[in-house]
Amino acid sequence: MKLKYLGLLVFLSILLTQCASSASIEGMTVKNYKAEKKIGDKIYIKSVTGGKKTNPLWTSKISNENFEEAFKKSVIESEIFSKIDSITNDDDWVLEINLISVDQPFFGTTFTVKTTIEYKFYYKNELKFSKNIKQSGSAKISDALIGVKRLRLANEVSAKNNINELLRSLNEIALNITASASISPVPAK
Repeated sequence: MKLKYLGLLVFLSILLTQCASSASIEGMTVKNYKAEKKIGDKIYIKSVTGGKKTNPLWTSKISNENFEEAFKKSVIESEIFSKIDSITNDDDWVLEINLISVDQPFFGTTFTVKTTIEYKFYYKNELKFSKNIKQSGSAKISDALIGVKRLRLANEVSAKNNINELLRSLNEIALNITASASISPVPAK
């Protein structure tokens, strides 16, 4: 009888210590990319939608708040913009982000998560750049033995790869602006 209770106690303690957690800001932040050209001095993040809160008893998700913070840190690290504004004016850069889908596996030794994220950049209230970016990220059993942690890591890698691809695509904005307006990108520091 005592052995049965001891077994139940061990099982519950393992279950409770292995709760799912949301993809972390630090894990999604791109730190190794520097822009060749600065698009502008400041940008305002209007909205991040489509993310989901993590239920600790289910699976790891990417929340709107954590993705937004990771994106802001990535933009500052890349020097594509000088700062993130907390309010917007009619002549600012404005960005809308929509996490369209986050496809996750249910089981396996290697988890591969695929994210599709829509980015819309506006300048002076005019849409200048819109792109859906699809990226994947994987985590192996050697990265994390426990499945819930491996899924969180795969979420983070996928989101980071998605942000990195956007930062690289921003050269299209510079080309579009130069071709269609009198605004020219500012060289990065």
